Order: sequence, then C-alpha cells, then structure tokens
Amino acid sequence: MLIFSLLMVISYSIYFFLTSRKNFDKTNSSVARCIPMLLGMTGSVTIGLAIGLWMPDRLAFATVFSIVISAIAAILIGHPFGINGIVEAAASSFMGAMMGAMLGVMLASSEIVFMMFTMNFLYLISFYLILLMKTNESLSKKQIVFKSKKAPFYLAFSFNLFLIGAIGLVESIDFDAPQPEKEMMTPNHQSH
Repeated sequence: MLIFSLLMVISYSIYFFLTSRKNFDKTNSSVARCIPMLLGMTGSVTIGLAIGLWMPDRLAFATVFSIVISAIAAILIGHPFGINGIVEAAASSFMGAMMGAMLGVMLASSEIVFMMFTMNFLYLISFYLILLMKTNESLSKKQIVFKSKKAPFYLAFSFNLFLIGAIGLVESIDFDAPQPEKEMMTPNHQSH
C-alpha cells in the first residue's frame, strides 16, 4: 500500500501537469492559490506518511526524503500557475511532508492501514474536486479543459478508490494469527 500511495500521488501530479499546463487561467488569483495549496498539502502528507511508515526508525531521513519527493510533485502541480503556484505548492508540500513523516513514525501498528486508506482517499477526493471545479469553469467559458478524457479519468479514479480499499482490506487481515488447534481424533486401541 505504501508503494501504491507514492506512485498514485506522483502519477496524478504528472497527469495534472500534462493536462493543465496550457488550459488553466493564471489570472484567477484565488484558484491559483487554492489548487496548488490543496493538492500540494494532501499529496505531501500522503507521501510523508508512506515514507514515515516505510522507515519508522529514521525520522530525519524519512522527513528529508519526503520533502524532496513532495517538492517534485509540488513543482508539477504548481507549474501551470506560474511562479506563484510553484511557491504555494512548495510551501504547503514542505509542511505536509514533515507532518506526514512524523505521523508515519508515530502511528501504532493497528492504525497504519486505516490512516493510509484515509490519506489516499482524501488525496483522490481533493484531486477529483479540483478537476471537476476546473471542468465546470471551463465549460462556462466555452473552453474544454479535458476534451475527451473524462471517461478514462473517471474510470481510473473509480479503479484507484477500489484498489486502495482492496489493498487496505487485504493488509488489515492478519494472516499470521494463530489458528485454533484441531484436536486429533485418534481411535482408542485397548488390548483385551
């Protein structure tokens, strides 16, 4: 689930960069601050949490590694909005990466799957809502942001929700739990 979380955030950041770098209106300052900050924060907390869980005994290394990976994702997210978007995404991802790494190191083992599922879900929902908002805004301006890519995106989004739920369920099942021993029924041989 940790590897899936990292790959999901990076791949969605790349997708956002590729589909929005020419289409987003950089003049809308409220959107230019909202989108990079929201995606930067939720993505970096998810990245930091995954890396903190991966290296629970190395908080400093996990924090620095989380910050570096989150900075890459922040640049991809903020680039369509210019330097202001990059700064907003980088600032929120810096804070989110540190918080996520600390949270990952401090979590009890019984809470790990629940927290990873929750952060993946929050990231996907925030990503979906941002794209939905931009699609509605582009339709009102008679511009099509995502052209014919809606169906594949919704399919991928639904598949990701299903996948994180399935992975969370599988990881929450304890396969190493001791099984109750069955008593061996042996026939009593008595000599007469």
